[in-house]
Amino acid sequence: MKKNFTKLALIGLAVATVLAFGACSKYKGFKKTKSGIYYKFYGDIHDTAISPRTGDLVGVLLTLRAGDSTLFGPLPNEMLMDSLYEGDMFEALRMMHVEDTATFIFDGPKFFETMMEQEYPFGEDPLYLEVLLYGVMPKAEFEKMKAEYDAKLEVSRDEEKGKIDEYLEENPGLKLQPTGVYVKTVKKGNGDKVEPLQTVKVNYTGRFVDGTVFDSSDDEPFEFTVGAGQVIPGWDAVVSTMKVGDKVTVLIPSEMAYREGRGAIPPYSPLVFDIELLEIVK
Repeated sequence: MKKNFTKLALIGLAVATVLAFGACSKYKGFKKTKSGIYYKFYGDIHDTAISPRTGDLVGVLLTLRAGDSTLFGPLPNEMLMDSLYEGDMFEALRMMHVEDTATFIFDGPKFFETMMEQEYPFGEDPLYLEVLLYGVMPKAEFEKMKAEYDAKLEVSRDEEKGKIDEYLEENPGLKLQPTGVYVKTVKKGNGDKVEPLQTVKVNYTGRFVDGTVFDSSDDEPFEFTVGAGQVIPGWDAVVSTMKVGDKVTVLIPSEMAYREGRGAIPPYSPLVFDIELLEIVK
């Protein structure tokens, strides 16, 4: 079950769901709750399976649409059960059991304003949410898992400084810069210096401090705009000081990289990059 949950969104209290069963004429085939949610279930109702409660972590496959426009989906998502207003999405999810599939119809402006903090762009058109509930992790289990995860983060955070100190001792020449990264110039170039918001092409190899390569441009130059937030802060800090033709080795603490991890990069991992500035595109 835990493998289905990859993202954690922390949100709080819930209200009880009060259903008004019976046919509803406004939307054919749909019924309506007392709070104003229109709903329609498909296939079997898995009423012996678990239903989500306040604080549970749920896994859902969502499609959101208004009229003929599909806003997103179907997309998997994981979220903590909450309650933001009477008749919200969380109330709808509490009607479901694991493996149930349903469509819910909401008041579009209120949904967008509260759930998405945006103005609703579809006038009076209703908002349709199509949902497959594929998993529920009860609150107690989620809190235990989170506590274990936080404990591991604490250990990784405490170990990072030791990893950096050991790498610097074994690899002399890396100098601490005011930005907080460590840089060693391998080759000096004679080209133009990079200016803010210029687009550049670089070759690079990324390694962990144990030497394991986790990423590389593979001789196909990587292009990005310096200072535009398209790369990790450590990269912007380094490349913004380079000239065309420069090649550097840089040690970037996790604070300037991926902090709590991303993909194959574990939390609080200092990263080493060899970066060569090939060209300023514009």
